[in-house]
Amino acid sequence: MAVEKPTIQQLFERYGSAKEHAQQVEQYAQKLFDALNKNICSFSQREKEYLKTAAYLHDIGYAVEKKSHHKHTMNLILENGIAGFDEEETKIIAHIARYHRSSLPDETKHKRFASLDENQKQLVKKLGAILRIADGLDKPAKNLILRIEAKETPESIDFYLKTIGFKPKLKMAQEKSDMFETVFNKKVNFYLI
Repeated sequence: MAVEKPTIQQLFERYGSAKEHAQQVEQYAQKLFDALNKNICSFSQREKEYLKTAAYLHDIGYAVEKKSHHKHTMNLILENGIAGFDEEETKIIAHIARYHRSSLPDETKHKRFASLDENQKQLVKKLGAILRIADGLDKPAKNLILRIEAKETPESIDFYLKTIGFKPKLKMAQEKSDMFETVFNKKVNFYLI
C-alpha cells in the first residue's frame, strides 16, 4: 500500500518553524520570478510552482540540524515527497531548496545534483539562484518590499525595489547573488525606487 505524500503545508507543519520568514521568502521569490519572467527569462507556471514550494520549505532542515540545514531540507523533501508533484518534480524542488545557501551546484562534489539531466540542472541553477536572492532580501527579517522590477543591460541585471518608507539592508541579498551572477553571467545590482 502506497503511503500518501504530505501536502506542502503538512510538510512545513511537520518540520518547519519560522513561518513568517518562509512566507516572506516565498513572496520575494515570486516577485523576482515575475520580474525576470516578463523580459529576461522564459519560465512556465509549473516552474513557478517549483520555486514557490522550494522557497516555502527552504528552512525545514533546521528540524534536523542548523549547520547543514540546507542539505537536510533536500533530504526531507526527497524522503517525504510532496502531494501534487511527481518524483522528478520533487527532485527539482528539493535541489532548488538545497542551494538556497552555502556552496553552488557542483557536479563533481554533489552526486545527487550530478544525477539530474541537463535541463533539470539548468532549471535548478536558475530557480535556486532566485531563491538565494529572495532569502537574502529577508535578512534581516522584516524587510517589506512591495514590488520588484528587473532590467537587463549588456553587463548586468538590475533589480529595482519599491519598499515601504525605509531603506532595507541589501548586503545579504548582494552576497547571495553569487549563484545568480554565475548562472546568468551578469553582475547583479539592487536599487531602491
